[in-house]
Amino acid sequence: MIKKAGGLLEKASSDVRRISHNMMPGILTKLGLDEAIEDLFDNINDTPGITAILNITNEEEKRLPENTEIMIYRMVQEMVNNTLKYAGADKVTLDLIYEDETVSLQYSDNGKGFDVEEKLKSKSIGLTSIQSRIEFLGGKLNINSKSGRGTSYFINIPVKGIET
Repeated sequence: MIKKAGGLLEKASSDVRRISHNMMPGILTKLGLDEAIEDLFDNINDTPGITAILNITNEEEKRLPENTEIMIYRMVQEMVNNTLKYAGADKVTLDLIYEDETVSLQYSDNGKGFDVEEKLKSKSIGLTSIQSRIEFLGGKLNINSKSGRGTSYFINIPVKGIET
């Protein structure tokens, strides 16, 4: 009985930690998108069996409008969540590139992949969430995935109001 109670406590602790990380991190509003994504990728790297590589090209340390940063952060969270839940990947990579009036994200994993057309037709909640955020921001999405070859997302978002 004590062993069972210990297991339940451990699971509850893990669930609370996961939920708290899924809520809006204070670091996003205080320090911005770059720091929040760095924190997210540090947490992924703390997970055994998976490596997360993050490359940010933001030479002037630009800040985007708060709503845009929140939407981009949620998209990255969803892509990471899909990788962790379904892909069976041991490596994820994100390139976040700030240009004059565009932010580009190139996210990939080396997981089992999926049929993109089938998932889009089935209205997968995760992909629908990513798509709707990109559409709201006026961006473009391209997903490449093949069975056994992983998944790559290419996202371009036009941005106005970039602060340096």
